Amino acid sequence: MVEVIQRDDGGASPATVREEDPAQKPDYARTPPPNWTSKWSWIAPGGIDRATRGAGGRVLFEAPDLHENARLGNLESVCALLDSGAFELESVDPAGRTALHFACGFGREEVTAELLERGCELEPRDDWSKSPVDWALQAKHGKCVEMLRLAAVKRGLWGGKGQVAPLKTFWEHCFGLSAEEVHREIEESAKEAEASYKADEEKNEKAHESHQRAKVKTFVAHKPRRRKKR
Repeated sequence: MVEVIQRDDGGASPATVREEDPAQKPDYARTPPPNWTSKWSWIAPGGIDRATRGAGGRVLFEAPDLHENARLGNLESVCALLDSGAFELESVDPAGRTALHFACGFGREEVTAELLERGCELEPRDDWSKSPVDWALQAKHGKCVEMLRLAAVKRGLWGGKGQVAPLKTFWEHCFGLSAEEVHREIEESAKEAEASYKADEEKNEKAHESHQRAKVKTFVAHKPRRRKKR
């Protein structure tokens, strides 16, 4: 912390640097408030304060080995973990995500193909009701989306009606709407909001002009008239 010390003559002495005492820092970020409950720990893995900036503070938990290797695209490690029985094919992390979520979400096509070949579930939902195809769509991994759709067709699944049919996106699963229908509704709502905003703007402008004219009339009506000189 930089502190400027005022002198008696009104001037200022050169700035001095004073180190902050860690013991004096507030501990609200380190200690949860009373009666606080959550599925996630107050402190991020590695003892990182979640209130601090940086990616480390946003990590919810340590990823299981299977999911981490699927995320990184380590096909041999994924196969070894499954073959050894260390993990089940549908093992989930604390957020309800399977290895397929990570393989598709990070575009790991070889791992995705291996998991599909082993017969993994196609639409497991995580804690946010998202399936692997939602992850693939969000990250724009079209090849993984195609692989999931093809596997769904081969297995005789049906129900989806949008761009990932026969699978269902988050929107279809939760609201019965395809992604295309959601986007159309958003666009229509945006147009309605814009039209409403413009109408209010025009109304306010007219009201302002009317108010200004009324002020001028009032000023002129009360302005004292001077006698003409003879």
